[in-house]
Amino acid sequence: MTGAAQGLGRAVALAFAREGAGVALVDRDGNGAAGTGSEIAKLARPCCVIAIDLTAPDAPRQMVARAVAELGRLDVLVNNAAVWAVEPFLEITEESWDRLFAINVRALLFCVQAAARQMMTSGGGRIINISSPASRMGLPNYTAYAASKAAVDSITRSACVALGRHQITVNAVAPGRMDTEMQRETEQRFAALAGMDVASFVESRTKDVPLGRRTTPEEVAQAVLWLAGSQGAFVTGARMNISGGLELS
Repeated sequence: MTGAAQGLGRAVALAFAREGAGVALVDRDGNGAAGTGSEIAKLARPCCVIAIDLTAPDAPRQMVARAVAELGRLDVLVNNAAVWAVEPFLEITEESWDRLFAINVRALLFCVQAAARQMMTSGGGRIINISSPASRMGLPNYTAYAASKAAVDSITRSACVALGRHQITVNAVAPGRMDTEMQRETEQRFAALAGMDVASFVESRTKDVPLGRRTTPEEVAQAVLWLAGSQGAFVTGARMNISGGLELS
């Protein structure tokens, strides 16, 4: 589980632990990941904390090796680690573009590779990439993030075809707006660009969702669990939208 220190990553890790799974908690923020680990310890489930920068050379392979060494095997990879940048289209910098793609795309790709190589030795597995409704929307103040998530969708489709014969399914989950630290930070920036106070901006964004409400990390985690479980065994190459119809609005 990458990006396991907070928000959706923490919710997904806890959901797997409640189902009896051992979980490797991967994040640059080792203290945050350890906090997630302390919650899993209360459930008496095995877990390990891997504090690592996934953009570093060979980091994805090291992540997989450590997870297998500590937990015994790797059956599911959830690629959740991501960063964001809110900036007007004409103000996008090379630095922010490269940073987003290094984490959101390059690291994800090589995590998929590393996990797949390990899963091939044990008869298969599940890979679930966290995408976003942004990948299908025109967002001039969120271009780099949206483009990075479109790349995630493309990698998911290609990996599905490449790895299917090894009994490895590869799917994406696109969560809608939810109250995580990342969402709060981006909405503060969006509100500033729109010249609105944050509370009014958040209210208007919530009304934009066709179902008229936000999701929660725990609700999205259930979709991830479904894809990883027996009912999702014949699903691959899919993009599951847990967004209340946001990408269609």
